[in-house]
Parts: sequence; C-alpha cells; structure tokens
Amino acid sequence: MATIISVSDLAKLPDLQAPVITLNLNLRKLSFDQSEQLRVKNMLKKIQKEIGAGIEPFISDVNDLTREQLPYEGMTVIADHLGKNVYHLIRTSVGEADYRIENAIDFLLLLSEAPNMDYTLIELNRDNSKLYKLANKRVTALEVKDYPTTVKEALGDELRGGELNFSARGGNAQYHGHNETTQEKKIDQERYYRVLMDFLKNNQELSEHQFVLMGLSQNINLFKKINNGLHLANFEVDQSVQNDTPTEIATLVNTAIETSNRQNTAEAITKTFKDQLFTDFKNIENLLNSKDIRHLFVASRNEIKAADPKIYTEINQMIKQALAQDTSVTVVNDDPSVPLVSAV
Repeated sequence: MATIISVSDLAKLPDLQAPVITLNLNLRKLSFDQSEQLRVKNMLKKIQKEIGAGIEPFISDVNDLTREQLPYEGMTVIADHLGKNVYHLIRTSVGEADYRIENAIDFLLLLSEAPNMDYTLIELNRDNSKLYKLANKRVTALEVKDYPTTVKEALGDELRGGELNFSARGGNAQYHGHNETTQEKKIDQERYYRVLMDFLKNNQELSEHQFVLMGLSQNINLFKKINNGLHLANFEVDQSVQNDTPTEIATLVNTAIETSNRQNTAEAITKTFKDQLFTDFKNIENLLNSKDIRHLFVASRNEIKAADPKIYTEINQMIKQALAQDTSVTVVNDDPSVPLVSAV
C-alpha cells in the first residue's frame, strides 16, 4: 500500500533498502497523451528488467495511478527493494517522466521538479491565533488538541487586560471603571505569544516543522522578536488573514513563496550572498552536521552528473540531510556560473 508523504518527511525516513527507484510522472499528460502513456509503459518495462520480477507490486501501483485520473499535475513515486515500501509525493508540476535507480532516493531528480515544500501556518492576531497546513499549494485548517486559540485560553485568570467592570442591581448596570490599558494589552499579547511558542516547541508532531507567520506587521515583528527556537520560514504574509478563507490564504502564501524563491536564484547566490557563501564540500558537511546551514543551493542534476558520479551521490546525501532539518534547498538550473553546491 503506497503512502502519501511530503518531501521533508521523506528525507526523515531511515535509509530505504537498495536499489531505490525514484520515478517522476506527468499525470496531466498521461490522462490524454497516448505517446506519453507508451513512454511510461516502456519505462516501467526497463525498471522491471533492471530490478527483476519481484518489482511487480510497484509496477501495478504505478499503473493504478495512471488510471485513476488523479487531480494533480504530477507525482513522484519512491520505492525500495522489490517495492516493499512505496511512497507518493504529489507535485504541482512535472516536466517529463523520468526515473533513476540508485542506492538511495534521488533527491536531485525529485527536486528538479517543483519541490512542493510543506509549511505550518500561524495566523497571529492580538488576542487569538489559528493554525493551518500548506501541502501541495493547498491550505487547510489544522486542528491541534489543546492549542490555545485565544489569549483567554492561554492566560486564564492571569489575563491582565480586561473589559469594563460592572455590577447590576434592580436591572440597572453600574460601571465602576476600566481595567484594560494599552500597556496591559501589550503585556498580555507578548505572554500569549510565548505560550504559543512553548506549546509548538513541546508538540512532538509540530516542533520540527517550518512555520510561516501571517498577520499585521506589529504582530509578526513581536513574535519574531521573542521567538525562542521555532524554525520560522524566511518569508511571511504581512497582512491580517482573520477573515480570509483557506483558498484566499493559499493564494497569499504561495505568492510569498514564489517571491522568496525568486530572491534565491543564481543572482541571489552571486550577489546577495556573495560574501557569505560556503562552497567547500567538507565545510558544508560540517555545517550541516551542526545544523548551521540556513539555505543549501545545488546546481542542476545534469551539471552534477556530468561533473562526477561520486559528487552526485554526495550532494544527494547533503540534500537529504538539509531537508530532514527543514533547511531550504534550491536547485539552480542552467547556470554554469553557480558552484555545484553552496550554502549560507
């Protein structure tokens, strides 16, 4: 039975039993293009011939996928020895079907298409918060047990700001004063955000996720200022999303991701990060081991393949390690001026 999985979770799996198949499929083409159907059929025959008769469960699984008319542009299928473990990654685009059989997952092949990185989204308002999940460019509400959605839930009786005090006698309400001040509201907000951070850091399922902040500038800036250990994305949605639907939020977040990706092109490597880049293999490996890499850049798989098969394997391992740490990874295509691997 195949398992739907994200890129980062795939990187966190124990090493799969070799040989490992990494297969990219253009599902949109397969739904109508007979020549593409024939091409994939021949590709599967080659895989079967190379690995042997025991791979039939994997072949059947791929054939089932091509018949299901799935509502996705593409898919990457990963399978270990004899197809005992099969994983699917939903893709927003796959240029053309391709495969590779190696001793490990071919992350370079996988990331040569849209990486579809997943994020957990935090909606930040002054006195309330919600969580959402971004997966394959789609946003859904994320229900997490005991998540403190309001400042009152988080602080309870310790809430310093409040409403007008009043008492009622004989049907007449008497107001005694106001106990909410701007300073008290600020203190409550900061304490509330600290409670949110502690909750997310202590949640085993969420603590290693990469978070995208969404809200007014003052809310985002406060959260970033007091952040203590949460892995925040290097972009945010700098506006209130309190009244937005998940579809509207998806548009905002995906636009922010595209903008961020454009800033991490070859130009960003050669100009923005020019004086901060590490390009020595050993140095990058050591920094990855100590989790000190913020962004890993790699050249296209064709350039790396042409350089040295050994380097291809080493860079693949670097990518796996970076993704497992939720570090950003960018494949820079068709620019020979960019080093085979660099990091900042």
